[in-house]
Amino acid sequence: MVEQVPPFCGADLERWRVGVGMTRAMAAETFGIPRAKWDELTSVLRSSKPIEDPVVAMLLQLFIAYPESAPVQPPADIKGFYAFLGLSDTPRDRELFATLIGRSQPTVIRLLLHDGKPSRSLMKWVDAIRRLKLSPKRSQKVMAEMVSAVGSRQRIDNVLIDGWRRPPDSGDDE
Repeated sequence: MVEQVPPFCGADLERWRVGVGMTRAMAAETFGIPRAKWDELTSVLRSSKPIEDPVVAMLLQLFIAYPESAPVQPPADIKGFYAFLGLSDTPRDRELFATLIGRSQPTVIRLLLHDGKPSRSLMKWVDAIRRLKLSPKRSQKVMAEMVSAVGSRQRIDNVLIDGWRRPPDSGDDE
């Protein structure tokens, strides 16, 4: 006698999401459903009910059977990215890194030495550079090209030398 497997339900979606380390928003995007729908499917009230959309259930089955089919990358790690770029734990390299990621030196110190939380836009920048699948040196070169182009366009002189200086009257604090 073959034991019947229960239908996929919201709890299965949530188990998969947690297992691959995605946020709810990323998981919803991965399955092509709105975040509100994800929250509904995985809510306490609905999490044990079968998934009604066969495509969502088929995607879940595919992602479980063939993990490589899911658009899942390990979450970007700012310290790992710093190491990937071949940078050392020196003030000069931290200064370079700050410029390459569009942040100040104090922010880089907070991110690297005090387990600070990088902004979503910064993590998207790191992910985009990683997706290029370049060597560390080539990644640094592409980042420097982008920094230089944006610095010039934003009228920040010598950005590769001086970093991202904010005008004194900008009112932005780190």
